[in-house]
Amino acid sequence: MFVFRKEWLIGLFLAVLLWVGVSLDLVGMHQREIYLAVAAPILRGSSDKACVSLMFNVDWGEEYIPALLEILEEHGVSATFFPTGIWAKENSELLKQIVDKGHEVGNHGGSHVHVEHLPKEQFQAVIKDGEKMIQEATGVSPSKLFAPPYGEWSNATVEYALEIGYQTILWTVDTVDWRMPEPETIWKRALADAKPGALILMHPTEPTVEALPQIIQGLKEKGLTPVTVSELMY
Repeated sequence: MFVFRKEWLIGLFLAVLLWVGVSLDLVGMHQREIYLAVAAPILRGSSDKACVSLMFNVDWGEEYIPALLEILEEHGVSATFFPTGIWAKENSELLKQIVDKGHEVGNHGGSHVHVEHLPKEQFQAVIKDGEKMIQEATGVSPSKLFAPPYGEWSNATVEYALEIGYQTILWTVDTVDWRMPEPETIWKRALADAKPGALILMHPTEPTVEALPQIIQGLKEKGLTPVTVSELMY
Protein backbone atom coordinates (compact mmCIF):
# COMPACT_ATOMS: atom_id res chain seq x y z
CA MET A 1 0.00 0.00 0.00
CA PHE A 2 1.24 3.45 -0.93
CA VAL A 3 1.56 5.64 2.15
CA PHE A 4 1.81 9.46 2.05
CA ARG A 5 4.51 10.72 4.29
CA LYS A 6 4.00 14.01 6.09
CA GLU A 7 6.98 15.54 4.29
CA TRP A 8 5.52 14.61 0.92
CA LEU A 9 2.15 16.19 1.76
CA ILE A 10 3.84 19.41 2.87
CA GLY A 11 5.94 19.48 -0.29
CA LEU A 12 2.91 18.87 -2.48
CA PHE A 13 1.00 21.62 -0.69
CA LEU A 14 3.86 24.08 -1.16
CA ALA A 15 4.18 23.14 -4.82
CA VAL A 16 0.47 23.81 -5.39
CA LEU A 17 0.76 27.18 -3.65
CA LEU A 18 3.76 28.07 -5.79
CA TRP A 19 1.93 27.06 -8.98
CA VAL A 20 -1.12 29.13 -8.04
CA GLY A 21 1.05 32.11 -7.16
CA VAL A 22 2.95 31.99 -10.43
CA SER A 23 -0.27 31.56 -12.41
CA LEU A 24 -1.89 34.56 -10.75
CA ASP A 25 1.21 36.64 -11.32
CA LEU A 26 1.25 35.70 -14.99
CA VAL A 27 -2.42 36.64 -15.28
CA GLY A 28 -1.70 39.92 -13.55
CA MET A 29 1.21 40.59 -15.88
CA HIS A 30 -1.01 39.86 -18.87
CA GLN A 31 -3.70 42.18 -17.59
CA ARG A 32 -1.14 44.91 -16.99
CA GLU A 33 0.18 44.45 -20.52
CA ILE A 34 -3.34 44.84 -21.89
CA TYR A 35 -3.87 47.95 -19.78
CA LEU A 36 -0.58 49.46 -20.88
CA ALA A 37 -1.45 48.75 -24.50
CA VAL A 38 -4.66 50.73 -24.09
CA ALA A 39 -3.12 53.47 -21.92
CA ALA A 40 -1.28 55.10 -24.81
CA PRO A 41 -2.21 57.89 -27.20
CA ILE A 42 -3.79 56.93 -30.51
CA LEU A 43 -1.38 57.72 -33.33
CA ARG A 44 -3.26 55.97 -36.12
CA GLY A 45 -6.50 54.10 -36.70
CA SER A 46 -7.17 50.67 -38.10
CA SER A 47 -5.18 49.74 -41.18
CA ASP A 48 -7.56 46.88 -42.02
CA LYS A 49 -9.45 49.05 -44.47
CA ALA A 50 -8.33 51.67 -46.99
CA CYS A 51 -9.41 54.68 -44.95
CA VAL A 52 -7.86 57.72 -43.30
CA SER A 53 -9.18 60.57 -41.14
CA LEU A 54 -8.97 64.30 -41.70
CA MET A 55 -8.78 66.07 -38.33
CA PHE A 56 -9.12 69.78 -37.60
CA ASN A 57 -8.05 71.19 -34.24
CA VAL A 58 -9.98 74.42 -33.71
CA ASP A 59 -9.26 77.24 -31.27
CA TRP A 60 -9.22 80.04 -33.86
CA GLY A 61 -9.68 80.46 -37.62
CA GLU A 62 -13.49 80.44 -37.58
CA GLU A 63 -13.51 82.61 -40.70
CA TYR A 64 -12.21 79.62 -42.68
CA ILE A 65 -14.62 77.00 -41.32
CA PRO A 66 -17.44 77.70 -43.85
CA ALA A 67 -15.07 77.22 -46.79
CA LEU A 68 -13.73 73.98 -45.28
CA LEU A 69 -17.26 72.68 -44.78
CA GLU A 70 -18.21 73.57 -48.35
CA ILE A 71 -15.22 71.69 -49.78
CA LEU A 72 -15.87 68.65 -47.59
CA GLU A 73 -19.51 68.62 -48.68
CA GLU A 74 -18.63 69.00 -52.37
CA HIS A 75 -16.42 65.91 -52.13
CA GLY A 76 -18.77 63.91 -49.91
CA VAL A 77 -16.19 63.65 -47.15
CA SER A 78 -16.69 63.45 -43.39
CA ALA A 79 -14.06 64.82 -41.00
CA THR A 80 -13.52 65.15 -37.26
CA PHE A 81 -13.30 68.59 -35.67
CA PHE A 82 -11.73 69.10 -32.24
CA PRO A 83 -12.86 72.49 -30.89
CA THR A 84 -11.93 73.97 -27.54
CA GLY A 85 -14.82 74.70 -25.22
CA ILE A 86 -14.18 78.43 -25.33
CA TRP A 87 -14.25 78.40 -29.13
CA ALA A 88 -17.46 76.35 -29.07
CA LYS A 89 -19.09 78.85 -26.72
CA GLU A 90 -18.11 81.82 -28.89
CA ASN A 91 -18.99 80.10 -32.19
CA SER A 92 -21.97 77.94 -31.31
CA GLU A 93 -23.83 78.50 -34.60
CA LEU A 94 -20.77 77.54 -36.60
CA LEU A 95 -20.24 74.42 -34.51
CA LYS A 96 -23.89 73.49 -35.01
CA GLN A 97 -23.27 73.67 -38.76
CA ILE A 98 -20.38 71.25 -38.36
CA VAL A 99 -22.65 68.83 -36.50
CA ASP A 100 -25.58 69.30 -38.87
CA LYS A 101 -23.39 68.46 -41.86
CA GLY A 102 -22.59 65.08 -40.32
CA HIS A 103 -19.06 65.67 -39.14
CA GLU A 104 -17.74 64.28 -35.89
CA VAL A 105 -16.91 66.61 -33.00
CA GLY A 106 -14.26 65.63 -30.49
CA ASN A 107 -12.85 67.50 -27.50
CA HIS A 108 -9.82 69.84 -27.56
CA GLY A 109 -10.23 70.82 -23.90
CA GLY A 110 -11.99 73.74 -22.28
CA SER A 111 -9.23 76.07 -23.41
CA HIS A 112 -5.90 75.78 -25.22
CA VAL A 113 -3.73 75.25 -22.15
CA HIS A 114 -0.60 73.22 -21.48
CA VAL A 115 -1.72 69.92 -19.95
CA GLU A 116 1.31 67.64 -19.77
CA HIS A 117 2.19 68.39 -16.14
CA LEU A 118 -1.25 69.15 -14.73
CA PRO A 119 -2.33 67.16 -11.67
CA LYS A 120 -5.12 64.68 -12.19
CA GLU A 121 -8.03 66.84 -11.01
CA GLN A 122 -7.00 69.86 -13.08
CA PHE A 123 -6.30 67.77 -16.16
CA GLN A 124 -9.66 66.02 -16.01
CA ALA A 125 -11.34 69.39 -15.45
CA VAL A 126 -9.89 70.59 -18.77
CA ILE A 127 -11.64 67.71 -20.56
CA LYS A 128 -14.87 68.01 -18.59
CA ASP A 129 -15.04 71.77 -19.20
CA GLY A 130 -14.60 71.21 -22.93
CA GLU A 131 -17.29 68.55 -22.97
CA LYS A 132 -19.74 70.75 -21.07
CA MET A 133 -19.22 73.81 -23.26
CA ILE A 134 -19.47 71.80 -26.49
CA GLN A 135 -22.68 70.17 -25.28
CA GLU A 136 -24.13 73.53 -24.28
CA ALA A 137 -23.20 75.00 -27.68
CA THR A 138 -24.59 72.17 -29.82
CA GLY A 139 -27.03 70.23 -27.69
CA VAL A 140 -25.00 67.05 -28.21
CA SER A 141 -22.03 65.60 -26.37
CA PRO A 142 -18.69 65.32 -28.18
CA SER A 143 -17.20 61.95 -29.00
CA LYS A 144 -15.03 60.55 -26.22
CA LEU A 145 -11.90 61.59 -28.10
CA PHE A 146 -9.49 64.09 -26.58
CA ALA A 147 -6.96 65.91 -28.76
CA PRO A 148 -4.65 67.53 -26.19
CA PRO A 149 -3.64 71.15 -26.85
CA TYR A 150 -0.13 71.44 -28.28
CA GLY A 151 -0.16 67.65 -28.67
CA GLU A 152 1.08 67.38 -25.08
CA TRP A 153 0.68 64.10 -23.23
CA SER A 154 2.30 61.78 -20.73
CA ASN A 155 1.54 58.27 -19.53
CA ALA A 156 -0.25 59.86 -16.58
CA THR A 157 -2.46 62.16 -18.68
CA VAL A 158 -3.46 59.28 -20.96
CA GLU A 159 -4.53 57.30 -17.89
CA TYR A 160 -6.35 60.31 -16.41
CA ALA A 161 -8.29 60.69 -19.66
CA LEU A 162 -9.17 56.99 -19.74
CA GLU A 163 -10.53 57.21 -16.21
CA ILE A 164 -13.26 59.54 -17.48
CA GLY A 165 -13.82 57.58 -20.68
CA TYR A 166 -11.64 59.50 -23.14
CA GLN A 167 -9.06 58.21 -25.60
CA THR A 168 -6.14 60.55 -26.26
CA ILE A 169 -5.86 61.28 -29.99
CA LEU A 170 -2.66 62.53 -31.61
CA TRP A 171 -1.83 62.16 -35.32
CA THR A 172 0.03 60.16 -37.91
CA VAL A 173 0.64 63.08 -40.27
CA ASP A 174 1.09 66.67 -39.08
CA THR A 175 0.72 69.19 -41.90
CA VAL A 176 2.04 71.98 -39.62
CA ASP A 177 -0.37 74.26 -41.46
CA TRP A 178 -0.60 76.63 -38.48
CA ARG A 179 2.72 78.03 -39.64
CA MET A 180 0.98 79.17 -42.82
CA PRO A 181 3.16 77.50 -45.44
CA GLU A 182 2.21 77.47 -49.11
CA PRO A 183 -0.82 75.29 -49.94
CA GLU A 184 1.40 72.98 -51.99
CA THR A 185 3.53 72.31 -48.91
CA ILE A 186 0.44 71.36 -46.93
CA TRP A 187 -1.03 68.93 -49.44
CA LYS A 188 2.34 67.32 -50.13
CA ARG A 189 2.87 66.76 -46.41
CA ALA A 190 -0.62 65.34 -46.04
CA LEU A 191 -0.22 62.89 -48.91
CA ALA A 192 3.41 61.85 -48.41
CA ASP A 193 2.66 59.50 -45.50
CA ALA A 194 -1.02 58.92 -46.15
CA LYS A 195 -1.56 55.19 -45.67
CA PRO A 196 -4.49 53.15 -44.38
CA GLY A 197 -5.24 54.20 -40.82
CA ALA A 198 -3.52 57.59 -41.02
CA LEU A 199 -4.76 60.49 -38.90
CA ILE A 200 -4.05 63.70 -40.82
CA LEU A 201 -3.93 66.82 -38.64
CA MET A 202 -4.90 70.26 -39.90
CA HIS A 203 -6.22 73.61 -38.67
CA PRO A 204 -8.58 76.20 -40.16
CA THR A 205 -6.21 78.42 -42.14
CA GLU A 206 -6.35 80.08 -45.55
CA PRO A 207 -3.64 77.87 -47.12
CA THR A 208 -5.39 74.80 -45.67
CA VAL A 209 -8.59 75.79 -47.45
CA GLU A 210 -6.64 76.06 -50.69
CA ALA A 211 -4.86 72.75 -50.12
CA LEU A 212 -7.88 70.68 -49.03
CA PRO A 213 -9.28 69.85 -52.51
CA GLN A 214 -5.89 68.54 -53.61
CA ILE A 215 -5.57 66.52 -50.40
CA ILE A 216 -8.95 64.86 -50.93
CA GLN A 217 -8.24 64.20 -54.60
CA GLY A 218 -4.80 62.79 -53.79
CA LEU A 219 -6.25 60.47 -51.15
CA LYS A 220 -8.82 59.16 -53.63
CA GLU A 221 -6.08 58.55 -56.20
CA LYS A 222 -4.32 56.45 -53.55
CA GLY A 223 -7.52 54.49 -53.03
CA LEU A 224 -8.04 55.97 -49.56
CA THR A 225 -11.43 57.08 -48.24
CA PRO A 226 -11.62 59.82 -45.59
CA VAL A 227 -13.83 58.89 -42.62
CA THR A 228 -14.25 60.17 -39.07
CA VAL A 229 -11.76 59.22 -36.38
CA SER A 230 -14.31 57.02 -34.61
CA GLU A 231 -15.06 55.19 -37.86
CA LEU A 232 -11.36 54.68 -38.43
CA MET A 233 -10.73 53.32 -34.94
CA TYR A 234 -13.57 50.79 -34.76
